[in-house]
Amino acid sequence: MRILHSYCLNFNIGDYYLGIGVKNLFRDNVTVDYFGDTNLQGRVFDEYYIKEVVNKRYDLLVIGGGGIIHGAHWPNGWFWIINKNLIKEIKIPFIIYGVGYNYFEGEKGIPARGIEHLKETMKYATYFSVRNDGSAKRLLDQTGIVAPVIPDPGFHVDLNCDYDNPEKEVFVVIQLANDKPEHRFYGQGAKQFVIEMRGVIETLTKKYKVILAPHVPDDVSLSHEVVAGIDNADVWDFGYYAFDHSAESLGYYQHAKFVLAMRGHGQIVPICFNTPVIMLENHPKHRGLMVELDLLEYNVKVNQPNLGKQIRQLIEKLELDYENLVLKYNDINRLLKVQSKESILNIKRVTQVVLQSNA
Repeated sequence: MRILHSYCLNFNIGDYYLGIGVKNLFRDNVTVDYFGDTNLQGRVFDEYYIKEVVNKRYDLLVIGGGGIIHGAHWPNGWFWIINKNLIKEIKIPFIIYGVGYNYFEGEKGIPARGIEHLKETMKYATYFSVRNDGSAKRLLDQTGIVAPVIPDPGFHVDLNCDYDNPEKEVFVVIQLANDKPEHRFYGQGAKQFVIEMRGVIETLTKKYKVILAPHVPDDVSLSHEVVAGIDNADVWDFGYYAFDHSAESLGYYQHAKFVLAMRGHGQIVPICFNTPVIMLENHPKHRGLMVELDLLEYNVKVNQPNLGKQIRQLIEKLELDYENLVLKYNDINRLLKVQSKESILNIKRVTQVVLQSNA
């Protein structure tokens, strides 16, 4: 099968992770001739591109995953740039795979034109699904659209893959987010957050090396700010990993003792490696996933009073129950792999039916 994969490229290391997960899943369950990549955030699916590239050179178009139901300022109220009237011109099967409803609490949500475009997309899609972070409920509440739920493809970056350990000593990863700070810090700014996190890092560095893991350019300055002048703490080389070496950075999440994360894929990816996570909640999807996986006890909102104290208490709790927690993660991942395999095999079946009817 010739597959065109359209997802978000050139901004977020985490989006590259989910691209790896999608490809791992398909290659493990479907005979793949080749994968083509195109950037969902920039590629215009115009009449020429649909006719001469999508329809002629591929058997399946995969859109997602990622938090692509977002962006009220985008032409269609979400990231897919295609005229609503051209969707029906895609003659090969196309699927929307494990995408996220990604509007922040402080945003107004998807505009009316976005709801109309999503409904038209669902009308012609061979398969449409959202990821397991509460997106289904948020989408339903905002649009009335009912969508099936599957595991985020980022949970499968480990499938048939192993990544080198980048460190010689025991280390902890902290992944902070600093884009859209007015939403991530609930309008309070990052000043107090930095103070609290520096205290946490100073505590951690007594036992572990601490690695800060920025995923987007806006994260880099905040990551350096929280470790400035603290021994045994460092920021990974964003300029190297972004974005052509993103896969190499996965070794940090695979081999870390545990992770503190502010981003969805800073949360998802370590879980797939059975690496425990403390979630620093700043978006509804973070809590949504922890509820889904029965891990909410390791979730704390970044605007909570005495944040540093709460994080240190969660670290102590995690360390005391570490072995049991890893076993729980192992059980979680076994179930997620079964669910994802079922979704891919279902896609394979329905895609073959469409291709046969088009022959």
